[in-house]
Amino acid sequence: MRHEIGGKQIFIADSGGDLPAILFVHGTMMDGTVWHKQVAVLKEQFRCICPDLRGHGRSTAASSDISFEDHCDDLAAIVEQLSLNDVTIVGWSMGGCICEVFVTRYPGKAARLVLVDTIPQRLSDDRFPYGQDPAGTPKTRRALETDFEATARWFGRRISPEDDTVAAFISDLAARARQDVTINDYVSTDARSQIDLLPRITLPTTIICGSKDLVCKPQASSFMAEHIPGCATGVAYIDGAGHAPFLTRAGEFNNILLGALDRDDHAGN
Repeated sequence: MRHEIGGKQIFIADSGGDLPAILFVHGTMMDGTVWHKQVAVLKEQFRCICPDLRGHGRSTAASSDISFEDHCDDLAAIVEQLSLNDVTIVGWSMGGCICEVFVTRYPGKAARLVLVDTIPQRLSDDRFPYGQDPAGTPKTRRALETDFEATARWFGRRISPEDDTVAAFISDLAARARQDVTINDYVSTDARSQIDLLPRITLPTTIICGSKDLVCKPQASSFMAEHIPGCATGVAYIDGAGHAPFLTRAGEFNNILLGALDRDDHAGN
């Protein structure tokens, strides 16, 4: 169902019910359907909310000039409009970067944070050597501009080299993405560093990462665990998984997520 938020039509899949909420945030070129293996298992215990970010999937955007802050404002409006309670926000890849901003821009909106195969900074430098080579950025942009569909389908294989079925699913989603929005996703992410936000993340935080991730290096997850005060348990690595363990190792991923929620509930008793 589409909801009018900030003058945009934001598509939100909502499992419904007066239950603790999980707000799932997808990555670039994707939409909320990537979380179907979580919703199928968790919807009896949690209200699962899977929006398509502005300009992605079935959500509209008049311009491709969309910032992380814009996405955060949309997510805050979703929490308000749907009257969500006891919210756990789960962000994957670029969605995790957005969640890092969200929990510091809107303190108190979420009760827990789960970061999945994400980063605090996309490009490597002396301060953060676990990103991508800055020299590759012009090549990626040129590929997206000149042969978008082929580049998108290559992206799917890079996300899930261990599972051809998941790679095909991701590739199909990516190939349908808006070209202008995707280019903006890459350019705006490259321009940011969120390392200084990490010490401000004090709510309970779980970090999950595929041990064979080729997109967001596993060392980036370790870096975040060391710098986020709310992360008390280190990184939950899923052995052999690539960039999308919630799809390729869904059972193990869901158990980690449920364990984090259960652990937090007991900690508060």
